Amino acid sequence: MTPRRRDELLAAARELFLRKGYAATSIADIAAAAGASKAAVFYHFKTKESIAAELLESPFTAVSRLIERAEEQRLSPAQILTDYIDGAAETGAVFLAFASDPSTADLIPQYDADAACRRIIELLAGPAATPADRVRARAAFAVAQTVVPTLQEHAGLLDDATRQEIRAAALRALGTGGGS
Repeated sequence: MTPRRRDELLAAARELFLRKGYAATSIADIAAAAGASKAAVFYHFKTKESIAAELLESPFTAVSRLIERAEEQRLSPAQILTDYIDGAAETGAVFLAFASDPSTADLIPQYDADAACRRIIELLAGPAATPADRVRARAAFAVAQTVVPTLQEHAGLLDDATRQEIRAAALRALGTGGGS
């Protein structure tokens, strides 16, 4: 069994969880949607909960990886914002679906989101940040975080034009341009 098959199963589960809901989706549904057998699903995942756990971990993993890359590669504030917005657009819909359903909210992993947000704001502001730089960094990150409520308004999908508008607004808040 290949890692590609695992990714296909996760993609099928993601789509089904968003469309039908977690409770209404079975392992058989996931297997059928991925063109696989139930045995293939169980080869990669012990339970439906373990599939959900992996999907729900992805937004947090993406933010942690972004912070690591930003620190190691000295990413520009524009690149940090772009990568954050893209990551949130890709992973935020599943998170929202589970967070808004009381029966699945307890499946969401514990994560120190406040610490991650503070670190992203520090990276956006820069090492010799003035109070004004920190205010602009907070404002830019607040704009970038509008991806999640925007996903709610657009049934979990974010078109390129909307994504680009959020990015441009975040860059304007940071004071680095981004005019549309």
